[in-house]
Amino acid sequence: MPPNNPGAGTTGLNWFMVRRLPPLLEAFAQEIDGVRVSDDIEYIHRMRVASRRLRAALPVFRPCFSQKSYGRWMAAIAGITRALGEARDADVQIAFLQKYQKKQMAAWKKRHGKDGSEPPVAPAVRYLLLDLRSRRERYQQRVLSALDSLEKSGVVADMQKTFALLASGDRRIPRQALAYGIPTLAATRIESRLFTLLSYEPWVSHPDAVAEHHATRIAAKKLRYTMEIYGPVYRRGLAKPHARVKMIQEILGDLHDCDVWIDTITRTLLKERGRFRSENEEKRPDTATLASLKVFLQDREKARILLHRRFVRYWESQFRSGTWDELRSTLLSGRRQRFVPAGTCPVAEIREAAEPVAAMAPELLAHERHVTRLALMIFDATRPFHHLPARDRLLLECAALLHDTGWKGGRRKHHERSARIIIVAETLPLDIEERAVIALAAFSHRGKRSPADHPLYRIISQRYQEKALALSALLRVADGLDYEHRGTVLEVHCVIGPDSVSCDVIAEADASVEKDHARSKADLFIVAFGRELVIR
Repeated sequence: MPPNNPGAGTTGLNWFMVRRLPPLLEAFAQEIDGVRVSDDIEYIHRMRVASRRLRAALPVFRPCFSQKSYGRWMAAIAGITRALGEARDADVQIAFLQKYQKKQMAAWKKRHGKDGSEPPVAPAVRYLLLDLRSRRERYQQRVLSALDSLEKSGVVADMQKTFALLASGDRRIPRQALAYGIPTLAATRIESRLFTLLSYEPWVSHPDAVAEHHATRIAAKKLRYTMEIYGPVYRRGLAKPHARVKMIQEILGDLHDCDVWIDTITRTLLKERGRFRSENEEKRPDTATLASLKVFLQDREKARILLHRRFVRYWESQFRSGTWDELRSTLLSGRRQRFVPAGTCPVAEIREAAEPVAAMAPELLAHERHVTRLALMIFDATRPFHHLPARDRLLLECAALLHDTGWKGGRRKHHERSARIIIVAETLPLDIEERAVIALAAFSHRGKRSPADHPLYRIISQRYQEKALALSALLRVADGLDYEHRGTVLEVHCVIGPDSVSCDVIAEADASVEKDHARSKADLFIVAFGRELVIR
């Protein structure tokens, strides 16, 4: 079990985990016997859904477990999910065909009476059912094999034991452990999933965008599961947006089912078109069945058109009703009381809390402190035009001190890890918007990143977005001035002009490299303040 540390902040996460994961694991495990017997398709369905929910939830609580245990669990659950998926998909298709067959026959008899004839699609349905039932038997063997492997691995028992151990060690959690870490993490993850879902908006009205509609369904499913995980954080459990996303997923699921039928039948018809047919090949469709398959294909194509129209109407209605804006607002202001800080912490307490988080990357601590000093120099020197208050100076101080905490995982993408550490640090007594400003500045200090590229930016108010942009601009320049981590630059003095700001750099040695990097990182400065930054 990884030790709790000030950056990972797993104490509150453990508390939340033991209330979320055990019920999901129980829902998964209790279906195993029913799936083995296979006398009801609902066992497969429930276990597959439970496995998906478990797979969606485990990464959220990854810091609570050892890397080895987490890897074993995820691999085992992924394996059983794949096996269950094949069987469940076949069950759904068989159930659809049986219902479709019954409906078609009833309508046919109503028009033609009991004359012994049958609907044009009847041969196609019989052929498809025969093929599906044969494949379903093979899939069941794979399911049983996967269940055997799961039980042999002991993963379920191992997870139950681990959860019980963590639950037994559960003590009364300090208020800040829940109020400071989990809400910002929840908001980040939900917004990230929502952004992915809405990114498919350009493809919604395209009737033939099959791949994009399928990807939209997957995005809706992931958003739905993420909202389920974090539902207890919010007063109404995100029930309303969850229901809307579930409906999107269900409509797109029906649309996808049509696409599967259309693709399957089209491939069959193309395959049979050029093949020589002998009298002994009973498993292959005869000419009457091929004609019937064409009728069924036309029926599914018409059904898809209607379903797509329904999807477009429902999708557009969510924008008209403000569903997504309401969800984003809830992420900030709709939390349950235990997930809201009791009040604003004193400045000294915030500074004290930031120190152990910064110490997570001890080899970078001298650099972080030097960048902090330079960033505050630039902040103070440019105050005549940015007019940012003392509280924002404190946020910049924290951002500069913590901007390289992600370095312990390597240089590559360390800015992303730094932001993530700030987001989840339960010991850092800042609420969502101020924490977001710090995390966004750390996220943006490297490369061509902007605060707007991070999910948190889209959640916070415009006022805090502007703060994040301004502090990110200052931190980027300060970090550039210590690019070599040598502490060469000693002071920065700014001369403020009407259209530009000139920074005179005083260094103890040649600082041309640092100046060049500061210039290259001054791109956000003109965006934030409308003035060019000149490094001299």
